[in-house]
Amino acid sequence: MADKLRCLIVDDDEMAKASLEHLCSKVPDIEVVAACDSGIEAMQLLKQEEIDLVFLDIEMPDLSGIELVKTLDKLPQIIFVSGHTKYAIEAFEYHVTDFLVKPIDLPRLIKAIDYAVSLKSKKENASNDLRELFVKVDGRLVRLSFDDILYVESIGDYVIFHTVNKERLIVHSTLKNIDAKLQHPEFLKVHRAFVINLTKIVDIEESNLVIGDKVIPISRAHKPILMNRIKTL
Repeated sequence: MADKLRCLIVDDDEMAKASLEHLCSKVPDIEVVAACDSGIEAMQLLKQEEIDLVFLDIEMPDLSGIELVKTLDKLPQIIFVSGHTKYAIEAFEYHVTDFLVKPIDLPRLIKAIDYAVSLKSKKENASNDLRELFVKVDGRLVRLSFDDILYVESIGDYVIFHTVNKERLIVHSTLKNIDAKLQHPEFLKVHRAFVINLTKIVDIEESNLVIGDKVIPISRAHKPILMNRIKTL
């Protein structure tokens, strides 16, 4: 990635703040611009600095992390941090990038930052995206519009593009490779075997969703990410 994510750490616990700042220093994709101990101070910094990502504690005096998110008109990516898992469900209602439970370890932090980096990359790529790609099928390149893709399914050493006109395009590739090429906010991996077009979802249940007449499983790891990417009432 060419530019590092510019980050802000907000936590009234000095030890937790120092620990997170130390962990962040080990991750090359981010730069900690500032660390502050209150939501009010964070609000002022966000007006002055260009921030991509905020690590935001929830329980703080005067202005909690959730109250700060409600207050801001323009939000950078938010990763809530808390010592209490009870806030997780409410936190994802605000379409945050992730929720980390204290004490935070480096592998979990790296996973959250990798996801934040991928979201930033998808957003940047979307502005110049032609909303189409060419897939190699039987030795020929077939043009495929994003609007025509329902979902992509992995079967063995192949992936199948399922389209709105019932056509199935079989490509010799891995789902990981296809997911990397579909760098667009409309697409999301929801299971080790499925990447879906979010705009084609008919309904969502506890552990699956429906696109067309296909019931697609949602893995436990991907469910919070999916719920963060869609608008709910």
